[in-house]
Amino acid sequence: PGTTWRRRQQTIMSSLMRFAAKWYQDATAKELRKYGLRYQDILNEWHPDVEVAISRLTPEELSNRNKRIKRAIDLSLKHSELSKEAQMAFDPYQEYLPMERAAKERVERMSYKP
Repeated sequence: PGTTWRRRQQTIMSSLMRFAAKWYQDATAKELRKYGLRYQDILNEWHPDVEVAISRLTPEELSNRNKRIKRAIDLSLKHSELSKEAQMAFDPYQEYLPMERAAKERVERMSYKP
């Protein structure tokens, strides 16, 4: 009896978390689209993994990133946003930073014992 109740409780909580995560992801995507940003554009640049990933971008990718950030700042200051057509053509979750590689290398460095 106790195990069944716990399992149901876990299932309900899991469903609620999935719903909340999906809602948050959609709300975040909507805000990022308004300004033409990608999710990785708003990551903390001072985090070691992000810093390494940014340093590995090609000049073209880095230029595109900087242009997106500058455009977003300009739109925000003007209290404006991209046109609806431009927003819909934009995928804010398209990844461009090699985050997994940077994180893996950091973990390897931390676990290295000479």
